[in-house]
Amino acid sequence: MLDLLHLSPLLALFLIVRRGIRPQRVKVNRLWLYPAILTFLAVTSLGHSHFPPVVALSLYVGASVAGLAMGWFGTRHVELTLDDATGTIMSKPTLAGTAVTAGVFIARFALDSVMGAKPGPGGVKGWKAWAVAHGASLIWITNASLLFVAGRAIGRAVHMYLRTQPLLEQHRAAKLAAGGTADGQ
Repeated sequence: MLDLLHLSPLLALFLIVRRGIRPQRVKVNRLWLYPAILTFLAVTSLGHSHFPPVVALSLYVGASVAGLAMGWFGTRHVELTLDDATGTIMSKPTLAGTAVTAGVFIARFALDSVMGAKPGPGGVKGWKAWAVAHGASLIWITNASLLFVAGRAIGRAVHMYLRTQPLLEQHRAAKLAAGGTADGQ
């Protein structure tokens, strides 16, 4: 039976793939929603680990900051288009960003599955035994990866918000010039 700790990566993977396969409407008022969900799912996945040592905490902070930076700078390459008639802004996601995000959640879910096994006589052998023996380090790495993805989503949302504002102002100005109202999105 899947519990919430194992369901979180699957739910995240579903959302990531669903959002990453087609152009989508940018809903400026909801840009925070996807990063909040990813952050919640990442923290939920981290929730069953023991409190990490200082080295792991440093890794987590570094991964979060790197994710924020990558999200910020990666958003510069997202194509935005404005429909002048409706004021709708569309964005085209990148395949690379979708693959990185999905890969991190798959890695964390796979590690959780492998770590459920216990070493010992008649137990796990081969690469699974290595994974169990080095489990703490692997968990720190995958946890940092989850925080990287969450940070990237937050950085992307902030930069996307800032990039959409001039487009919305352009639409409002065009509507006012045409004699309409400036209510827009």
